[in-house]
Amino acid sequence: MISAQNRFSLGICFEMTKYQQIAKRVLPSSRVFDVGCGGGDLGCSLKEKNCTVTGWDQKLDRIDKNADFYKLLEERDVEKEGLGKEKYDAVVFSDVLEHLYDAGKVLRQSRDLLNAGGKVLVSLPNVAYFENRLGLFKGNWNYTDEGILDRTHIRFYTLATARKFLTDAGFKIREMEPEIPIIHSAWKQNLFSFLSKTFPSLFAIGWVFEVEPILIN
Repeated sequence: MISAQNRFSLGICFEMTKYQQIAKRVLPSSRVFDVGCGGGDLGCSLKEKNCTVTGWDQKLDRIDKNADFYKLLEERDVEKEGLGKEKYDAVVFSDVLEHLYDAGKVLRQSRDLLNAGGKVLVSLPNVAYFENRLGLFKGNWNYTDEGILDRTHIRFYTLATARKFLTDAGFKIREMEPEIPIIHSAWKQNLFSFLSKTFPSLFAIGWVFEVEPILIN
């Protein structure tokens, strides 16, 4: 992950990027299930779309400022309790699945929650990000409190293994978009955008996948 010093020098802000990328893929007036809603940033990003948003998380202690963007909030452990039976137009796992012991089981459950034409949106961090590769080359693998090497991550994904994970769970990948940091410098932003899109397995800090269930005859 980019160090605090480098984030300052590049002017990078990670906090909202993935939520904005996800939100733009949600149609207006959709019923949205935000699994692992955290601080409620997705609900905030959807506030102009008139969506009805349900948020579940093990702990809701971070969501105070964004609670009003959700119609329903519940503290739930999805690995123990499942995902319920409500129907949605979009089910979102935003940097959630890497925290679960049986992520494939939980992801497969989301197939049964989709309305006709519904979609699942998944973001996953890229363990093969170039700074991680450089660190490993130097013999370093240092866990952090957040980010790609978050110490609470149970699983780690490269682009190839992320794709396989999604298809093994019974989904077809409609689109993949690299997660690109906001950089407050036009030429640096353009360069980073080019590198992330051209070499998403190396320069993307993560990816947003739009997937749909594979129909079984």
